Amino acid sequence: MDRRQFTKLALFGAFLAPLGNSVKAAESAAQRKIQAKTDSLQAHKALMSAPGVKMMGNEKIAMLLYPGFYAPDLINPQFLFHAMMGAEVCLISPTDDLTPVDCGGFSVVPTHRLSECPAKPDILFVPGGAEGTLEAMRNKPFIDFIKTRAADARYIASVCTGSLLLGKAGLLAGKKATSHWSTLDLLKKFGATPVKERVVWDGNLVTGGGVTAGIDLGLEIVAALRGKDYAQAIQLQAEYDPAPPYNSGSPEKAPAFVRDNVRGMFAPLVLDMELEI
Repeated sequence: MDRRQFTKLALFGAFLAPLGNSVKAAESAAQRKIQAKTDSLQAHKALMSAPGVKMMGNEKIAMLLYPGFYAPDLINPQFLFHAMMGAEVCLISPTDDLTPVDCGGFSVVPTHRLSECPAKPDILFVPGGAEGTLEAMRNKPFIDFIKTRAADARYIASVCTGSLLLGKAGLLAGKKATSHWSTLDLLKKFGATPVKERVVWDGNLVTGGGVTAGIDLGLEIVAALRGKDYAQAIQLQAEYDPAPPYNSGSPEKAPAFVRDNVRGMFAPLVLDMELEI
């Protein structure tokens, strides 16, 4: 072989080398995809076979909307409820019109009208808010609707000041319950025993504290419906591992200056809510 032929073969080999590597990479990627699907199937089977875990279900979950509710009160537990395979989450309009509901700068579009709300929901959920909740307390048809649906609900739940709406519907009498810290004492006026906890259970009544407590509440209800391992899997998926930059998430922990001024800011709203009870 002369030098010219050798050079041609060398160049041709250099050209083929990347193609060979690409073929091997494609084969490797295909094998890895097959393995990944196998691992996924095995993981699903393992979780399904865990004691107490119910992987699939058909729960009907009614989450009530009203103008001015706090978006995180709804979205935090909604994420967890929606993660239950087979469950149907219904975002219920406060009227029979499917109109967007304002909740602090953006809108949530309902998925169902009041008339389409499940007759016997597995979860009847009410979010909280500020002025929006106050107006909802004055809305007798809305309060009556909560009372009617709650009669056949498996679990009745609220987050933040949503418990005031449950109280207005007559659902807190003789019950332990919680609310946002600023309105916690108002629960006494509904005949309830206020409890300063993130989540409070009393029979099928499940109430959560302010805003972020909706994540805790959602996880506890998911565990009740689908098992502890299922709830922990969703918690890991969400990477819910709070490490707040400030230790001021409760009036007991917040600096006195911050606590007293926030309390003062809430004073007019809390008084108006008290007068509606």
